[in-house]
Amino acid sequence: MEAVIKNINEFKAVGITYFGNNTKGEIPKLWEVFNSRYKDINNKTKAGLCYGICEDMPDAQGRFHYTACAEVGDFLKIPDGMEAKVVPAGKYAVYTFAESMDKLGEFYETIFGKWIVESGYQMDERPQFELYDERFMQNGEFDLYMPIK
Repeated sequence: MEAVIKNINEFKAVGITYFGNNTKGEIPKLWEVFNSRYKDINNKTKAGLCYGICEDMPDAQGRFHYTACAEVGDFLKIPDGMEAKVVPAGKYAVYTFAESMDKLGEFYETIFGKWIVESGYQMDERPQFELYDERFMQNGEFDLYMPIK
């Protein structure tokens, strides 16, 4: 597992947020709702470009905030039931995930339990996010961005 280190610019996104521990598959259900409302989002920067943003580490009960969203140029006319997010600029370790989704938790565990520890980097307090582009629709591949300092 290799990470590519990238510096990204700040971006804005609009989407639907879930808070919980995803024990009953709530995040895939969130994506179904988001996908059905994708057309409602105004001023998208690139068609088909979506993000799954995690703003915080899990709490003692394993709960976290996760937003299924699309990048936008501004926050004018946010649809009802959606919210605005800003991901600040900064340095990220980027991993490409190309396995079945049931292996995603294990992939994250390897990042936190092995790569971060051995890399010499520290996690930063900016959001983590998943970037879904045309690769995801073609072969299920997407990128995981882990904030580092």
